[in-house]
Amino acid sequence: MTKRSMLTLGATLLTLALTACSEKPSTPAATAAPAAASNEPVRGGQLVVAIRAEPAQLNPLVDQGSGAHSVRPALDSLVWDNGDGTYEPWLAARWEISDDASSYVFHLRKDVKFHDGTPLNAAAVKANFDYVLDPANKSTGSTAKLKPVATVVDEYTLSVKLGTPESSFLTLIAAPYFGILSKDQLEKDPKSLATKLIGTGPFKFDNWVKGQSLTYVRNDDYHWAPAKFHQGTAYLDSVKYVFLAEDQTRYNALATKEAHVVDYIPPEYAKQTKANADYQTQEFLLPGVGYSLHLNTRKAPFDQLEVRQALLHGLNRAEIVASATFGAYPVQEYLASTTPDFAKDLKNKIAYEPERAAGLLDKAGWTERDAEGFRVKGGQRLSSFIPYADNDQLAQRTLEQVQIDARKLGFEIKLQPVTDLAERLYNGNYGLLGSFQSEATGMQLWRLYGSDNISDGGTVGSNASYLRIPELDAVLAKARASGQAADRAKFYAEAQEILPNYAPSVPLYSRARLVAIQKNVHGVAWDNAWPQPYLFDTWIGK
Repeated sequence: MTKRSMLTLGATLLTLALTACSEKPSTPAATAAPAAASNEPVRGGQLVVAIRAEPAQLNPLVDQGSGAHSVRPALDSLVWDNGDGTYEPWLAARWEISDDASSYVFHLRKDVKFHDGTPLNAAAVKANFDYVLDPANKSTGSTAKLKPVATVVDEYTLSVKLGTPESSFLTLIAAPYFGILSKDQLEKDPKSLATKLIGTGPFKFDNWVKGQSLTYVRNDDYHWAPAKFHQGTAYLDSVKYVFLAEDQTRYNALATKEAHVVDYIPPEYAKQTKANADYQTQEFLLPGVGYSLHLNTRKAPFDQLEVRQALLHGLNRAEIVASATFGAYPVQEYLASTTPDFAKDLKNKIAYEPERAAGLLDKAGWTERDAEGFRVKGGQRLSSFIPYADNDQLAQRTLEQVQIDARKLGFEIKLQPVTDLAERLYNGNYGLLGSFQSEATGMQLWRLYGSDNISDGGTVGSNASYLRIPELDAVLAKARASGQAADRAKFYAEAQEILPNYAPSVPLYSRARLVAIQKNVHGVAWDNAWPQPYLFDTWIGK
């Protein structure tokens, strides 16, 4: 019996009750009801949250990865994303948007202060936009890629002109990776951004014990939460994030009650966790571009279209995903089905066609075989390599299955466990690069496949395939400038039809996020812009 068939046989297939909506991902569904409304919140206590990854550094204006999960307690955003295409005031009391989605004017609250005592005003918010605009800071976020130019209109009014129109701009700036930081910290002590945060949030940065935990304490001056939450200060005394990369260890923290909240329950424990009455569970399918293998077209053999298409159609994605995720995650196309502007009637779907894949490799000249059965051309083996984080068990399982399927095609794929995965995007040191981008907007297609997001030596691009597709660029530009939702959806649908023809990547799965919460914890809300747990209303019962 093959490794895959053994895994598949032993897997517990899970059904995700996930519903896609036309504009934003649906609200996570809880399998256990929160405390009754009559229960009075209890003040005090420390909430312990177990997460998979320790941030490389804390500055959210630079780090768009693990750091964004654990900085929200200290940082507020200009607007709150309701998750249904609507937004609520937060640091901005109101705003106006131009018809072409290129200019935004924000009218700020006048009663907000940073944790260092300085006021939130237009100059402070401008400093945040200036920071991401400066290429020296190497911000890789979506906001930076829009080249926003901010202008102070008056003390509490700010105008932002985008270098390129973007109709989903409010979604982008509602996310924790554009949480507003202190002007003084940005301008007078920028080096400190990596290790501490000075924001306006309901909790203040306390300490970071590298390799172990990140702690925040309550901000007793806080009184500017979005209107949908309680007003005043947070209920909790503090929030402590503990970094538990190993899946078993993270699950054990839930079972032993060492953690109140455990993010990303491993897929192999999903069914039993959801069935356990001791926990509340909330589960949803992350929007955006799921886990995909980006093919570096600057390196052979992926400079050949036929080779890219062969891998796209020669990998049995359904079996790979079922084996690697124990049936918990669904196979996806170029966008997750919960992403706004996902094409529900997509015609150019990715089909598993091994005979077609073999023919494509023959057409590309890879017709001979070496002693190990791998294809060769001109004395060179058809081979490439993929680095992955050495502590990412899911990635390892997935890539081992990819390696097995590729070998059937005569394609050698070497796996490289590394500790510098984030840097690989910067230097292009990969043949394939596995990654996923969770963001509640179809703009992710532009970020990952637009030619103006290719690294040019001066800025770091997010187009990991380095592929230029003029017809795709034209359609994406129309989508991003569309003020009407229907027009935007039409153009993003066209983009999804185009992508399989050029095969810049091989999409594998959409990631289902299962969060488990001890039953005495109440008031965990959801920050829909990421999305992730939001802890301002959270309290711990007796």
